[in-house]
Amino acid sequence: MKYKMKAKVLINPTEDLDKVLQSLSNILDYDELEIDDDYIIVTGEEESLLRLRESLEKRRIRNTARKIMLKGLQDHVIFFKLSKQAAYAGLVNMIGEDLSALGEINVIIETDDVDAFLDWIAPQIK
Repeated sequence: MKYKMKAKVLINPTEDLDKVLQSLSNILDYDELEIDDDYIIVTGEEESLLRLRESLEKRRIRNTARKIMLKGLQDHVIFFKLSKQAAYAGLVNMIGEDLSALGEINVIIETDDVDAFLDWIAPQIK
C-alpha cells in the first residue's frame, strides 16, 4: 500500500506562523513544506502519518476516525479535517465540519488501496 498526504492550513492575520507550524509538526511528519502569505501546505508519503496513527490508537478514537475518513472518501482520495487548536496541544481531533474561528487543517490522502490504508491507520475495533 502506498499513499501520499497533503495538508493545508490557513494562517489567519492574528496567528503566529511558528504556532501554526507547530500545530502541523505535532501530528504530522512531512517531507515538503510550502509557506505562503496566508497558508501552509505540507506533503509527505509513507511515514508522514505515523504520529497521527499512534494518536488515534492512544486516544482510542480509531472507529470514529475511520467513520470520518469514510465520509470523506471519493475514489482513491480521503479528505478529513483536524482541529488546529487541538493539534497545537499535541492532540488529534478529527472534525466533520468547520467549527473553529481559527480554521482547521485540511488533510487529503491519495492511496492505491483505500481498504488497506484504512485498516492500517484506523482498524475497526469490535
